Amino acid sequence: MKGFYPVVLVIMLTALLYSCNMGGNNNNHGPIVLGDSSTIVTEPDSQYRSDFVTDLTPAEPKPQPEEVKKDTTPASAQPAAQSTAQAAPTAPAAQQATGSGLTIAFKEVTIFLPGIQAKGARNQNLQNANGATYQLTSGTLDGNQVKITAGKITKISMRYMSSIVARNNLGTLQLNALDASSPWQPMKGGNNIYSITGLDAKHILPIKASAGDIHNAVAKAVKQGRMNRRRQVEWENSLRNVRSVTQRPLSVYLHSVMWKIEGKDAGGKPFQKQVRIDINA
Repeated sequence: MKGFYPVVLVIMLTALLYSCNMGGNNNNHGPIVLGDSSTIVTEPDSQYRSDFVTDLTPAEPKPQPEEVKKDTTPASAQPAAQSTAQAAPTAPAAQQATGSGLTIAFKEVTIFLPGIQAKGARNQNLQNANGATYQLTSGTLDGNQVKITAGKITKISMRYMSSIVARNNLGTLQLNALDASSPWQPMKGGNNIYSITGLDAKHILPIKASAGDIHNAVAKAVKQGRMNRRRQVEWENSLRNVRSVTQRPLSVYLHSVMWKIEGKDAGGKPFQKQVRIDINA
């Protein structure tokens, strides 16, 4: 037994020393230190590394008046300024519009109608548009001219729209259902000047309509005119015996004229523009 206790004592001391050594291997992390690479956490997914706000670039402060230094160098001693940018290519010499008239300036081409005054449609930006619409206020289209004052064109075509209107003691009633359009016809001319012809009363062709077509057009027109029932009946009765669009109190009139302008821009790219001028009955 006397030999047993020393052996047990040695075993216990050895176990105690071993446990102390294991505890001494624990690192003391302490507080996180800025710049310590061991505390950086790297996120492998890029969507979680992106910012949720837009970076703002502060504007550079403008110098105050007292900070701006005046150049006291005499003008004669200053070198002439040199431009490093290349000059923009100039368009071919164009005929200048003279006198009063309607100027329609698209980005690729400029059109001029002498002696014409017209009101343009709202919010039409000709620099970004392929078409333009106007309401004629004064001037005559038939026998007039279309002049190209800027741009290169290859062809100009024209067509018109005819309408039917009724006039009697009840007033004026436009029958929109009987509108008719002519086919596109190339215009004659040269040197960027084209003649407007064929818009007189002898050449304006009306739509071919039967008596039933006329009565239906009258019914649509009175409804669109927001008339009361009594007024509608009066109009329908007044036109009950009409059999032709040229029979009184009906008449044919020029409703609108359209031009189609085809050409190429400065870069050789083809373009097409359309212009319409509406005419009151």
